[in-house]
Amino acid sequence: MMSNMSEEIKEIICKTLPNLSEETQWQIILKLQSSGLESKEDLKYVQQEDIADLLPVIQRRKLLDAFKLETETVALDLQVIPTSSPLSSDWSVSGSSSPTLCTPPNSSSSQLSSISSCSSQARNSEPSNRPSTSQILKTWPEIFQVPWEQMPQEIRSAIADGKRPKPVERRQMVRVLADEMRRYEANPTRAQCLTVVRNIIRQYPKTFADIAPDGSLLCGGYTSLLIQLKNRIENVNRDRSFSCHRSSTGKRGPTDTYGCTRFQPELPPEETDETVEQHRQRLEEIYRQEGAGGAERAEVKNLMELTFSLQRRHINTLPPPDIEDVKSIWPFLFMPRYIYAHFELLTDINVLRSLELSMEECGRAITEYFRGKPTNKDVKDILSNGEDNEMALRVVQLLMAHFGEDLTGLILLTDVSFIFSF
Repeated sequence: MMSNMSEEIKEIICKTLPNLSEETQWQIILKLQSSGLESKEDLKYVQQEDIADLLPVIQRRKLLDAFKLETETVALDLQVIPTSSPLSSDWSVSGSSSPTLCTPPNSSSSQLSSISSCSSQARNSEPSNRPSTSQILKTWPEIFQVPWEQMPQEIRSAIADGKRPKPVERRQMVRVLADEMRRYEANPTRAQCLTVVRNIIRQYPKTFADIAPDGSLLCGGYTSLLIQLKNRIENVNRDRSFSCHRSSTGKRGPTDTYGCTRFQPELPPEETDETVEQHRQRLEEIYRQEGAGGAERAEVKNLMELTFSLQRRHINTLPPPDIEDVKSIWPFLFMPRYIYAHFELLTDINVLRSLELSMEECGRAITEYFRGKPTNKDVKDILSNGEDNEMALRVVQLLMAHFGEDLTGLILLTDVSFIFSF
């Protein structure tokens, strides 16, 4: 029973955070079980602090939302046209108390009005009719038919032979797929793209799925194709609206604040415009006297937090200020310690922790790839050294060896024992 529950939770995590490493997934599951999780229904009681040491803030929020969705019970009271009616193929359930119409591309308004009239008559004539499972049809992404006949011949051959297509052929397939989906909706959501991609992966896993060297699927096997498809759709839409964005330079678009939790915060309590400006001048004074060394002072750390709202006000000025101008009035902001702190206050994301998690997850996949397919002697030499080095260093070494780059141009290696001897 516990094993089944663990697998169910793992599946939820994998769907919500497809790029999360399997090790982290099991750490989350074990942490929840040790906290008293006894059934899937208990997921609705999980709080952010329960997994704070395992995931950054945004990922925790996504996962908790998924947990709540899995434990919510939705009651549907629906009336639809019986399956014998020729109009039943046009109905889909949207999750509301009334069915909504899933209109195929290029439907005319006259067709819609006639369908609406017929559906009203059907509801009036059969008020007690309740739909069976077979009567509740799916949304357009779930019934979407991939136009395989329009795909390049190389793609169809790869499917028939169960082989992987070349990258250029796969990109051509994604273009055709995106164009066909945009006939239904100009900008399909990520969830809609995911539904279409999952169906493709289920049909042809050998040809399109993300597969590990040991032959297993990587988190459902759909991540790379989903990213390609969504990027293609966004690029097409971006090209169509480029001139519109260029003409509105005096205003901030939604992407300027995307992901920000404190884009332009209020002043801290008991602070005024005059006091925060005095704090900024004090920071300038410390920098003039001590230079970069002043960054270690506790006073600087405190003043940088107090002046965050003023920093955002200067950065958000329209037209945007030059980097040199910002650097002249906020010298400490351009040091790693304080740019990281600024970003965390802005987005609630710990940069170093996120980078560490990404490096752990992606680094393992990169290492396993080269272990299964070493591309040259230098790559083999690095792998033969075992895993004594940090993951980040090993990944950089592998990538530079693969591309034939000189490691000393990027990393300076020293003898630690020699340094400590002094």
